[in-house]
Amino acid sequence: MEESINYLQMESLLRRADCQYSAGEIQGVACGLLAVNLNSDDKLWLGQVFPDYDPQNVLQQDIANELKKQIQLLRTQMQDSNLEFGLLLPDDDEALEDRVDAMQEWTQGFLMGVSLAGLKDFTTLPEDSKELMADFVEISSAGQFDTEEQEESEEAFIHIVEYLRMGVLLIAEELQPSTSSATLH
Repeated sequence: MEESINYLQMESLLRRADCQYSAGEIQGVACGLLAVNLNSDDKLWLGQVFPDYDPQNVLQQDIANELKKQIQLLRTQMQDSNLEFGLLLPDDDEALEDRVDAMQEWTQGFLMGVSLAGLKDFTTLPEDSKELMADFVEISSAGQFDTEEQEESEEAFIHIVEYLRMGVLLIAEELQPSTSSATLH
């Protein structure tokens, strides 16, 4: 199986591609697209990274190929029963404020991806997904989180990231139920 790249590696790729989005944001866009339609066209996502894509640009082609591997890996992870899917965020040794900012950017990207996939009216969603999307909107626009109390803030951050992670999987399952679910007898 292909290996996922980390936040700094994705940031480096995106900077080389002159992308205006952060690593978390661009993965969030991909996750939003895939949550609505697991078979979403890679070109829609790559169009966000490369609005002025030039097929003759070798650097852009190399970066696009790496990004295609990453979205395929996301597809696999989002369907994996081992729940190995995770948000692309800075490592734990980065400042909490930076990780919170990246989480909010990821959530904004997710909402953008959902919208790009054609889902604009959350009121039509199943109840759990509707509540999750409302929470995602709130998290994405919460402004600065209180990070004064380091230990409590760190714990809250971990819980919010896990909530987002599991929320994405639940939304994807509700919007496109698995046809290969095993039945226990």
